[in-house]
Amino acid sequence: MRTRDNHPAMKTLFSKTRGFTMVETAIVILIISIVIALTAPRLIKSSGNLTLKTAAKKLGAALRYSRSQAINTGSTYNTIFNTKENKVIVLKVPTPDFPDPIETSDETDEFLEIKESSSLQSHKIEIKEYSLPDGVIFEQIIISDIDSQKEDEGGIYQISFSPDGGSRGGEIVLADQKERMYRITVNRITGVVTIAEEDEN
Repeated sequence: MRTRDNHPAMKTLFSKTRGFTMVETAIVILIISIVIALTAPRLIKSSGNLTLKTAAKKLGAALRYSRSQAINTGSTYNTIFNTKENKVIVLKVPTPDFPDPIETSDETDEFLEIKESSSLQSHKIEIKEYSLPDGVIFEQIIISDIDSQKEDEGGIYQISFSPDGGSRGGEIVLADQKERMYRITVNRITGVVTIAEEDEN
């Protein structure tokens, strides 16, 4: 009796089916290695640029937050750049609202001191802080006629936003270890913040 496995057609089909040879396997491995070698540097470069781009966006967001809060609260907001510690600080220190000056006597002095002290304590100082990621630094900061590459301001620079959203403007350049750069610009009149990648040339 002829079984299915012994059928001539089945034997012919199985005889044509075989696995990869060592030579074919080696060729496939070689092709994969070449592809990895060509694409890996691009992936690494893309990853590094993503870190710098993210830092630039966060710095831009901090500046936009300062401007927005200045408009919404009617207070002046300061964005401080600490180049020595690679930090960005958003700071609001409101001015206490004191009553109009009145004539005082010895009996009212103590009352006024308590009232003024209470007024100061009722105004909280708002501080938000952001640290640049490792490998990203402040390459240059230009505010009005101050250039961080030409003048040492103790590593502290500041851009202020007034209640109408205006600012005296400035430019902040971030760079990474591969010398890629992003420039964050604050418009001198409107205070509008823009972000752009610098050409590698």
